Amino acid sequence: MSRLFRFSALVVAVAILCVGCGSKLTKENYDKVTIGMTQDQVTEVLGSSKDKSEMDAPGLGKMETWSYDNIGYGGKMVVITFLNGKVSDRMWHE
Repeated sequence: MSRLFRFSALVVAVAILCVGCGSKLTKENYDKVTIGMTQDQVTEVLGSSKDKSEMDAPGLGKMETWSYDNIGYGGKMVVITFLNGKVSDRMWHE
C-alpha cells in the first residue's frame, strides 16, 4: 500500500469522525440560554440558526422561532422562541 493511499485513507477517516465536531448544540450550551436573553446572546452561545420563522403576535409584538437540530448526529433538537427580540421560551429534545 502506498504512503499516499494510507495518508488519504487517514484523512478521510478523520473527516468522517469529525462530522458534527465543533457543534455548539450541547445540553451544556442550551442550559446557558435563559429567558430574557437577546438574539445576539443566543447566537453567541448556540451559533446561528438556519431555520427561523417570524410572525406578528397581535397585542404582543414580533415573535420569532429559531430551531437548531442535529438529528443525524445524536438526535438533538432545540427550539428558542423570542418575543420582541428576547427569549420568551426554550425547548430541548433528545
